[in-house]
This record gives sequence, C-alpha cells and structure tokens, in this order.
Amino acid sequence: MQIWTASGREKKNHYAAVSILGILGITALAVGLSIVFSILFLIFDWSAWTGLLFCIAAAALAAWLAVRVGRRARKDSLLFCLDDEGRLFAVDAGQIISCRSGVLGYGQMALEIQSEIERLKRQITEQRQAPARGEMILSVEKLSEKENGCRLVCRVRNLEGREYRRRWFVARGYENEAELFWQLQCRRSGKSSLQF
Repeated sequence: MQIWTASGREKKNHYAAVSILGILGITALAVGLSIVFSILFLIFDWSAWTGLLFCIAAAALAAWLAVRVGRRARKDSLLFCLDDEGRLFAVDAGQIISCRSGVLGYGQMALEIQSEIERLKRQITEQRQAPARGEMILSVEKLSEKENGCRLVCRVRNLEGREYRRRWFVARGYENEAELFWQLQCRRSGKSSLQF
C-alpha cells in the first residue's frame, strides 16, 4: 500500500496551524497596513487617489495570500493511496468533516480535519486497504501541469458504486510526488491500459 500525503507518512500534519495562523496573519497584516497607511496619510497629506490605490494594493495582497493559504490547506487535506491491486484512491479529509460557522467554528473544523487526516493515515497504514470514504480514480480525463502543481479532471467511483467527475488541484510538495504524477499519467483517458 503506497500513500501520498503532503506532510509525509510519518510526520505529523499541521493543517490546523497552517489554516488558523494563516488567516490570523492575513488579518493582522491587513489591519497593520491600514493603520500604517492612515498614519502616513495624515502626516504627508496624500490625495484620495493615493488612498484608493493603497486599498486596492492591500486587498490584492490579502487575496493573493488567502489563495496561497487555501492551496496549502487543500494540499494538506488531500491524500492519495495505491492499493495492492493497483487501484488509485483519493480522499479529501476536508469533505468528510462538516462545515462550521464563525471564527471559533472554523478553528474547531480545522482541528477536526487535522485529526481526520492523521486517522486516515493510520487506518491506511495499519489495515492496508483504501479508506471507506475514498474515491477510486477510474481515469484522468484532463491533466494540466502547472509550475506549482497540476489540475485534474477525473472519473471516479465512490463506495456506493456511483461514478462521476471530480476536479482537483494537486499542489507540488507531496512526498514522492514523481511517482504520484506518474500514476495519474497512467490513468489518462485513452492512454491507459488499466481498467477497473
């Protein structure tokens, strides 16, 4: 049984810390920049256009950082495993845990996702079988490699036997990711001899 996770098989996952501290850091940065700009605005008597440009730049920076934190969190919550029969499975721990509202709810949800990731890694390693909530990747219909990862459109089958399309962005940084990308390439539609 082969497992691909962002944190590695033996290392502890830091999903909650990355998610919570990332959001707090972005918020603190936005507030700090606003305070600094307000002080500079009063000292140098800048025009309203300068204020507008600063607001646009600060919002763009916060959005860019939020996308980076989101990609990192998504990478940490997405696991892949290859069973002894050559079937490739994907499990998104973020979809197993139900959503919460509010700041405290988000923190609780992040901790639950981190616990679920660790539980899934233990379960796969000890039982040597794919997790019950895993989706078996039947074929990869589209694989677009980018500098920071690849976009996938896959045909998957869930535990109940239902087949459907699934989209993922698989970020770079997985343990032994060259083998994972090779397994995904082998399942490209029209190029694979693997049938399940």
